[in-house]
Amino acid sequence: MVNATYDHIVAIILVGVIFVWVVGVLPATSLVSINAADQQQLRNTGLNVFNAMLLDTGEGFNETANQNTTNWGTLDPFEAEDIIRFGLASTEDSASYVLDPDKVQRLEIGNPLGTINNTIAKSLMELEGYGFALEIIPPFNVTNVDGTKIDGNNSPINIPALEESRLEYSVRVCYLDGRPIPNAAIESIAIYSNRNDFTFDYGANSFTNQDGISSATYGLDFEPLHITVIMRISVADVATMVVTFGHNPVRIIDINLVGDEVSLTRPKDSPNAEVKLHKVYSYSASGVLTHLYDGIQTGADKDHFNTGNGQRFWNKTFPGLKSYDPVIMVFNIETVPPDGTNGNQEIVVAGPYQNLLGYTVFHYGQIPSNSRAAIRMQRSVIISGMTYTAELTLWEE
Repeated sequence: MVNATYDHIVAIILVGVIFVWVVGVLPATSLVSINAADQQQLRNTGLNVFNAMLLDTGEGFNETANQNTTNWGTLDPFEAEDIIRFGLASTEDSASYVLDPDKVQRLEIGNPLGTINNTIAKSLMELEGYGFALEIIPPFNVTNVDGTKIDGNNSPINIPALEESRLEYSVRVCYLDGRPIPNAAIESIAIYSNRNDFTFDYGANSFTNQDGISSATYGLDFEPLHITVIMRISVADVATMVVTFGHNPVRIIDINLVGDEVSLTRPKDSPNAEVKLHKVYSYSASGVLTHLYDGIQTGADKDHFNTGNGQRFWNKTFPGLKSYDPVIMVFNIETVPPDGTNGNQEIVVAGPYQNLLGYTVFHYGQIPSNSRAAIRMQRSVIISGMTYTAELTLWEE
């Protein structure tokens, strides 16, 4: 009898302990399940959005032709309100994850030929209640030897060597996490001018050492007043490009490329200047410089213009240009630099895709904010024949 009573007491205590444990554990278990469900739902939404961005061509309304078109990046004039469906995939190339450079450039805020802001993009993708950021990242970084970004104020070119008609430069190539890349191949082409001369030289190929550093030097035909050096850096079968300048780059014109049409616009805050156009070249993803055009210097159709006469002051269509994957356009122009010294000079100007090259991360959308749920996805994409990483961050607002 005593044993039976004791057994009942023990059973009651065990049931009570189990009850207390269940009451304490179930809410936590439910919360974990809810969070997991939210995260999975967000991931599904993100995957759908990312696929729509990278695999769908999108669609816009061409008012001139009075019909819809999947080449919405080439609409001219460009109005964001004419975009019906958002998607960056190329119409001409059916392969997956090949993006149209014209559409990507429409994401650049400040594009003088027209842009689509992220508010309209969110509405087209039905992302009310969500925030998103799209970044396009080069496959690896190319910097100055000290790790600083290569730009107009920080050049890897040895300026004093130019005075001796010699080009010298040193760059560092590393993975995105900072680790050096040895044996990266670097091809370079120097395009340069002085007051009356213009030419270009292909430099000797070089390779990075164990520290990811490569240096090169070669002679030039004359001492340049203006020089642009295009470097094509290859790691295995993946390449990126860097455009760098000697001395201070002159920003008299901005180069814009849409489809097969090249347009010149006036940079913000640039001075008014008379410009004579001499030559136009394209530089492809495969590293080929192609001569496209010689400017007309006499007659009613001469290629002379003033940068103060409006936003877009020169344009010309080169049929089939886009099919060559032109990454950089090079213009040889004659003008008076902003400092006003030495009168007219022949100047080298390059563009327009410098915001997609070398070190720069192309950012579109919002700045990621703190959120109880956020996801990040990456895909490799091709733009103008070159490989990049597209990264989408999506979060609940």
